[in-house]
Amino acid sequence: MREKLKKSPLAPKSIKKIHDIKGIELYVYSAGLYNKQRYDLALFYFKNKTTVAEVFTKSSLRSCTLDWNEKNLRNKEIQALIVNSGNANTFTGQSGINALTKISKIVSNKFKVSVKKVFFASTGVIGEKFPEQKIINTLNKNKYKSKNWLQAAQAIMTTDTFPKAISVKTKIENKTITITGITKGSGMIEPNMATMLGFIFIDCLIPQNILQKLLIELTDKSFNQITVDGDESTNDTVIMTSTNSILLKKTISTIKDKRIIKIKNSLLSVFKYLAEQIVRDGEGATKLLNINVEGAKNSLQAKRIAKSVANSPLVKTAFYGNDPNWGRIVMAIGKTYEKIDPKKLKIYIGKQIVVANGSEYKKLNLQKLKKYMASKEIDLKLDLGHGNYSYETQTCDFSHKYIDINAAYRT
Repeated sequence: MREKLKKSPLAPKSIKKIHDIKGIELYVYSAGLYNKQRYDLALFYFKNKTTVAEVFTKSSLRSCTLDWNEKNLRNKEIQALIVNSGNANTFTGQSGINALTKISKIVSNKFKVSVKKVFFASTGVIGEKFPEQKIINTLNKNKYKSKNWLQAAQAIMTTDTFPKAISVKTKIENKTITITGITKGSGMIEPNMATMLGFIFIDCLIPQNILQKLLIELTDKSFNQITVDGDESTNDTVIMTSTNSILLKKTISTIKDKRIIKIKNSLLSVFKYLAEQIVRDGEGATKLLNINVEGAKNSLQAKRIAKSVANSPLVKTAFYGNDPNWGRIVMAIGKTYEKIDPKKLKIYIGKQIVVANGSEYKKLNLQKLKKYMASKEIDLKLDLGHGNYSYETQTCDFSHKYIDINAAYRT
């Protein structure tokens, strides 16, 4: 892999304390999966009965790790999760599948868990032989528990320039519930169910059927609303687990439970924060773009237009160059083939109207607009004037660095 990348200019100035989740033991290793010493392997061991939910990339060519997990998901419980960076274990043939079997048996013997409750996640180069022996040798060594969850976030990074993690606490029945989430993602980001790796842990027990419904809903409102480059990965997944460490007076039995509503609000803040961090760490990104489409005739139209604008290389490069070329935005709207009345369309960059009544806004202050476009965070609003539906997405610009990073991914 290439030399260490400079931290994104959009990275948070600091990361608040990341809290342990009761019922989980964390182990972080350096297995030598890169050509340098760095954390590259994380193992989560669940001591209590823990339910698990997962969503998968919809790519038709996906990693065998996801096939393995989908099969084990039927058991509705998780006892161990192994995550590695440096290798995707995708298009590795039967040897990649055999590697999962061997590693799961090592973990099963070491932690006294069922192979059917061991889950995997991998990220890195597609098509290279999976380094199973390095991982097995590392796992066979003496294990040392880690209290630093930020190390786990570092272990799953590939082209990421900073670790992405957050903890949130909430009160349920006067008991403190802790949620901790970590994620990775920088390039090959166009979510469709989940386009990155994300792991969210909560320390009270939520039944699996409810947990799965929550995960699908929360993913659609967060990870599925971001894009960096329009490419959907072969590996990506979001896994959410809930341990039985904080006991509630009565078991949650329905998605309409008032306690679930409160938990869901806390979870959503975690999901949205992690999703935004991925965009902020987009490969070579210098600007965060918040795109809001309003006045659509239906939700599909709003989403289609928002994603078209967000994924347009011409739009993204214009924003990188501080170029107020709104014609590129019009182009990106038009190529969706959605019927839009030009006279009803209004385009705002920041608070300034740029387009109105089928042409450039007559009172547009170009000097003021150029100054705003030099900001690190830019708001773009498209009012279609056709209805009451809206859709929000976040993306980043395209810089020269994006090409540099991806032209040298394997070298």
